Amino acid sequence: MLNQLCLCAQIKSLDNLRYTPAGLPVLTMWLTHESWQTELQQQYLAKVEIQAKVLGDLAKNWPYQLGTMVEISGFLSQKGIYHSRPVLHIQQIREYKG
Repeated sequence: MLNQLCLCAQIKSLDNLRYTPAGLPVLTMWLTHESWQTELQQQYLAKVEIQAKVLGDLAKNWPYQLGTMVEISGFLSQKGIYHSRPVLHIQQIREYKG
């Protein structure tokens, strides 16, 4: 089944780097997105704020600061067993230049 998301967003907040019990680095953040989309031949202002996380070397060597616009690809999964809210798992990221 397909579960891929591509999104240009601004980094709204960054948590401190933490490690899983297995020693894997994890960085959690909130992203915001705002764009005009066309739906039923009408312009629609699409806004979303989503939690995202990145694991491994990318989390450990995170190069982006608050307010940076980034282009992200990854997949969605629920936050945890007891929390069905979606979290974007970042697999690739680069600074968005417009």
